[in-house]
Amino acid sequence: MTDNLRFFLSRFAKLSEEELEAFVAIFTPFSIKKLDHLFLENDMVSQIYFINDGIMRSYYNKANTEITTEFYFGPTIMTDLLAVRSNTPTQMNVQALKHSTCMVAKFSDLDNLIDKYPIIETVFFKFLEHLYLFGVTRQHSFIFDTPQERYLKLFGERPKVIAEIPQRYVSSYLGIKPETLSRIKNRIFKDL
Repeated sequence: MTDNLRFFLSRFAKLSEEELEAFVAIFTPFSIKKLDHLFLENDMVSQIYFINDGIMRSYYNKANTEITTEFYFGPTIMTDLLAVRSNTPTQMNVQALKHSTCMVAKFSDLDNLIDKYPIIETVFFKFLEHLYLFGVTRQHSFIFDTPQERYLKLFGERPKVIAEIPQRYVSSYLGIKPETLSRIKNRIFKDL
């Protein structure tokens, strides 16, 4: 599990062995069963999670409807940064869509680590920049693309989502109803 964490970090900056060891040391491994939650709305979130393998889904509840906002495929890092930094209860729910192995660390331990090893802040800056660009691209897609164009982009850019995620969650992620997604798929694949 720590090899995946090391590899993940190396995508964003070159860390020394000492820095890598210190980073890995703040994490504790755990596993989560399919359909269990990392956290639920109204929980206080003060941790950062490394998803080693498995799939997580983040969603919000609005008017008795679950609105899926993201899928996390291991290896990756995630948390509700808004809740952590504002020290307010989260509005997000994060659910395992299959059995997953993970690691967790206190955000305060990460902050202390950054004070000692400033290069780790660079890792997180680059990671957050990556997330920001992904989020802006997704926002633009909701503004400028039709639902069919959003589906085709998702199919082309993140085929694992299409292959491994139940259709009801994919449709929610695309901002459409499941029956609309079925019609879109029928239209696309009818022409093939």
